Amino acid sequence: MSVQAGSIIGANIYQDSDKPLYKTGNQNLVIINVLVIGAFLFAKFYYVWRNKRRDKVWNAMTEQERRDYVRNTKLTGSRRLDFRFAH
Repeated sequence: MSVQAGSIIGANIYQDSDKPLYKTGNQNLVIINVLVIGAFLFAKFYYVWRNKRRDKVWNAMTEQERRDYVRNTKLTGSRRLDFRFAH
């Protein structure tokens, strides 16, 4: 499936009117790569920030409050205070 998706994308980026050096197509790929790198960096900083916020709240709780939270919380998955994003 990825091969077919790559073929569709490649046909739209590398067009016959841009032959033989494909300057526009290569420029578009560089722009896409820069945007993706920016998205990765944003995600990294976002996960670090979220983990720090949760650590601050979690560390402010007493041991009893933590046990009570783990037993009684209705939150699931990444919404829980004891969940940490791997980054």
